[in-house]
Amino acid sequence: MPVDPQRLATEVATLRQYAVRYALLAAWRDDLLARGLAVPPNLPQSLETTRVKIASGCASSCDVGCALGEIEATLVTADSSTQKGKVDFWLDLLGQVMGGDASLERLLNLPVVQFHYAGCGLGACGCKH
Repeated sequence: MPVDPQRLATEVATLRQYAVRYALLAAWRDDLLARGLAVPPNLPQSLETTRVKIASGCASSCDVGCALGEIEATLVTADSSTQKGKVDFWLDLLGQVMGGDASLERLLNLPVVQFHYAGCGLGACGCKH
């Protein structure tokens, strides 16, 4: 069954934005570590698995979005557990970049995951909890 070109274009655009979101979340993790804060032991693997999903182009935006949401929740929890937390700073950056502020993306100069859509299809969506 052929995929609607508009749906495919939306899927690809969303995955590209998620590559930027991933870069910000990875930078947030690095910031936590630089401040001497502990991160959950599963966070590095979660980040790597999500990076591979984005880079492969074979995961749907829904799957990637679910994974990024879990990572973001983990980072919020880890950062808000301290008095010197910067949760608002990072969430504001995420909101601006995900809202399409490309100038902010260039200013941050983060290594964004190289993304190539592999056309593996658009599957059903459902985050597992």
